[in-house]
Amino acid sequence: MTRCFKLPALETLMIFLNALLIVALLGLSNLAQAMSFEKQERCVENLQPKCQLMILAIGQINKESANQFKSIAPQLPRGTWVALSSPGGNLLAGMQLGLAIREAGFNTTIGSNDYSPPSCLSSCAYAFAGGVLRRLPAGSTYGIHQFRGNETELSSDSVQKITTVLAKYLDAMGIDRRLLDSAQMTTSDKVAVLSLAQAQLYKVDNTGQSAYPRWRIEALPDGKLLTVNNLTNQKNQLVTIGLMPVDKSIACFIYYKTDDAPSFSGKTVHHLIVAGKEFNLLPLETWQVKVGGFQSIFNIPNAALEALVSAPEDTTITLIGDFVQPPKGTSSTPLELYFGLGNFKTTLTALIKR
Repeated sequence: MTRCFKLPALETLMIFLNALLIVALLGLSNLAQAMSFEKQERCVENLQPKCQLMILAIGQINKESANQFKSIAPQLPRGTWVALSSPGGNLLAGMQLGLAIREAGFNTTIGSNDYSPPSCLSSCAYAFAGGVLRRLPAGSTYGIHQFRGNETELSSDSVQKITTVLAKYLDAMGIDRRLLDSAQMTTSDKVAVLSLAQAQLYKVDNTGQSAYPRWRIEALPDGKLLTVNNLTNQKNQLVTIGLMPVDKSIACFIYYKTDDAPSFSGKTVHHLIVAGKEFNLLPLETWQVKVGGFQSIFNIPNAALEALVSAPEDTTITLIGDFVQPPKGTSSTPLELYFGLGNFKTTLTALIKR
């Protein structure tokens, strides 16, 4: 049984944006000092411990920032905090830095030194979104506004494409798309500063909330609905899980964005662990090549669906893949992935009613 379900690939959209002649989406003058990254002992209220070694990232974000971050990140363990202080910079570079922070499994907060204000503005707001845990300390400023071209006005087509990429990026980072609505309502010469209540509502500050993205509804070209979520594995590679109606029942699909064909040469059993209970997801087909990766359809037991619906939204769900050999970029098998249940019940209900 072979079905073709083309899923939106965040990395594909990012590559497309890079080719969109938007190298000039700076939003600020090139005269500003470029972002630097330093390991420093910093103290932030409500962190445990309050004072700890973190990365202090200060200055304007440019196209080199993500690579510079990647050069220092391996020196520190997952869970390290990145304290950002930036007036913004290149929009694409801000998202690339955010993706690098997420790949490293780091958290984000806003911090400063004696020469920089405790603020994260413009494209920094999207870099901040890359943190697994995100915290706005008292006295800090998180500000957003419309994106703009460096010198020329963007066409309506370009604006629509960039907006789509930003929306997909926020979905992947686990942030409410209403943040983008607030940004679009603020002209590029001004900054909308989020209150702590707004930041927590949009999950910019996810203190006390699930660190994982919320479930969302996607529509296929033929009008069929899916409910999907992005998963996190040891390398934070792009992995998507979703549910869809098949023959009056619900099936599960899993998509790995990778070119590692040997690991996907046969069927692979996956296991869901919900509140300590394990459920087998049996493959209904071999892995299929889809949009730069591999995807397969699985049978999901009704008992597993009931457990997912019954679990609190802040529950962390584990998905285990029993690969014959570890997929590229990972070091062990079975491969463990994690996701949350935010908005799961609502989207599943919408899928069933459709």
